[in-house]
Amino acid sequence: MGRKDSKENEFVIPISYGSTEIIETGKWSSQKPQPLRQTPPCQEACPAGTDISLFVHFVEKGKFAEALSTILVENPFPGVCGRVCFHPCEAGCNRAQYDESVSIQMLERFVSSLRSGKTLQLRPMACGDSRRVAIVGSGPAGLSCAYFLAILGHQPTVFESRDEPGGIMRWGIPQFRLPKTVLKREIRRILTLPIRLKTGCRVGRDITFDELEQFDAVFLSPGAELNALLSIEGDTLAGVWNGGDFLEGVNSGKSISLGKETLVVGGGNTAMDVARSALRLGSTVTIAYRRTRDAMPAIRDEVGEAEEEGIQFKFLIQPVSVKQTENGRLAVVFQRMQLGVPDDSGRPRAVPVKDEYLTIETDSLVSAVGELVDLSWIPEKLIDAGLVDPALESKIFAGGDAARQPRTIVNAIASAKRAAISMDLFFRGIQARDLLSKIRIGNKGSISLGAYLRAREDGAWPEIKEVISYEKINTLYFAKTGRVKTRKLSHEKRLQSFAEVNSGPDANAAALSASRCYSCGRCNACLNCYYFCPEGVVSVDAEQCSRTVDYEHCKGCGTCATACPRNAVEMKDLS
Repeated sequence: MGRKDSKENEFVIPISYGSTEIIETGKWSSQKPQPLRQTPPCQEACPAGTDISLFVHFVEKGKFAEALSTILVENPFPGVCGRVCFHPCEAGCNRAQYDESVSIQMLERFVSSLRSGKTLQLRPMACGDSRRVAIVGSGPAGLSCAYFLAILGHQPTVFESRDEPGGIMRWGIPQFRLPKTVLKREIRRILTLPIRLKTGCRVGRDITFDELEQFDAVFLSPGAELNALLSIEGDTLAGVWNGGDFLEGVNSGKSISLGKETLVVGGGNTAMDVARSALRLGSTVTIAYRRTRDAMPAIRDEVGEAEEEGIQFKFLIQPVSVKQTENGRLAVVFQRMQLGVPDDSGRPRAVPVKDEYLTIETDSLVSAVGELVDLSWIPEKLIDAGLVDPALESKIFAGGDAARQPRTIVNAIASAKRAAISMDLFFRGIQARDLLSKIRIGNKGSISLGAYLRAREDGAWPEIKEVISYEKINTLYFAKTGRVKTRKLSHEKRLQSFAEVNSGPDANAAALSASRCYSCGRCNACLNCYYFCPEGVVSVDAEQCSRTVDYEHCKGCGTCATACPRNAVEMKDLS
């Protein structure tokens, strides 16, 4: 503001003809904006630890190769997980608390479908002490372990008892959920790495366990291929199937005749797959489950699709016997159940209701009440409580269904990654427990191969980043929008064949879906800090999603931090 001159009764305004750059206004405050990188809850919730916000950002920008490369660092099966994963990432999505979660699984499927036939982006890192590792089983855990070991520079050999690799993905999941062409492309991409695969080689018959132990380390992932039995009177009658045998027959292309009506016993994913497959074979289907719908362990989406297709459900009943009727059908006697106190799984226990029964006639009965791992060929010293306990011997590791963890494909991938990194540390003479915590993602058990690779190269272990909560997102900058829905075959077309039910989005729908991501805790070059800075000292590189601040002239007002929608800027004292 100018001063009033008493002699001339006029205002005198001081003007500088030099540059104001010499005035270091940045010294007026010790608080300066600093980049803040936090862990999105979707990434923490993903057992595989996929960097979801980054790959989704690449999808929005149309950089599909970069999106695929981002996923492949942590997960070699994006096409599989993009179809059959139970997608806990979407349950953790912050946006779900605002309107609806981002369609993350659909975007993963989209990326894998566009680029799945291309050359693998990753290459094995240089390893001066490459070791030989024997892997038993070529399911999601076995192939993932081989993949991660090969990237780390080691020499995995996979032993598979069947003639084709894939495990549960190949023999246990129907085509309408996971087309075999998709699985084959993903396996082919994995095998472009230096991995040896020996099919038709069963441990205990074609190779001994002692021969396996000649390798530098062993990873056991045989899968749960034994069917749990109903163990009731009549469970061996003609027309009574085991769920695993039934699905293998379907996936092998065998001719299967079920009759007009089929009863499926169970409430898990296998039961849903069996029921929906039976429907496509021309049978009307009813699922019988001993608990309620809310207590079913099956993926919610698959239960919903089963209902859409016309499958009936009967709850709170459990079979106690099967008899053959005079007309050649099966009479299944069920006991009525009620819910009691929770069991070890946290679900309410199913308790029999005394003297209350009902009988249901059917042409076929399929048991889908669980699967078991064949441990007969594994030394007893490695078995604890019916599972492999690798802690009993340093060079033996285990994952997938043989380990103590949830039996899902993404958990199998996670266990394989943990085992591969643990082996690499074991070869280097380092205790895994001391370092695995340094590459964890959040607090739910996920770890990052990308962080481990960087630490191996430069020796700098990353700091654990805080998981960003919904309350730290500035939702004023986001309009409410709904999820981009998955396209589906019509009800009529679904039941005519085993064609895939869900179709991926086109590029426009994928970009729209990706644009809904909050990019929690990560700068995505939205330019808010640039536009709102009153001093014009912020510059943004949109390509690199990086921000530069002229600290010599930044007054530390904190406007950029306040205006950041995703809490990617914090004010820190730099003095």
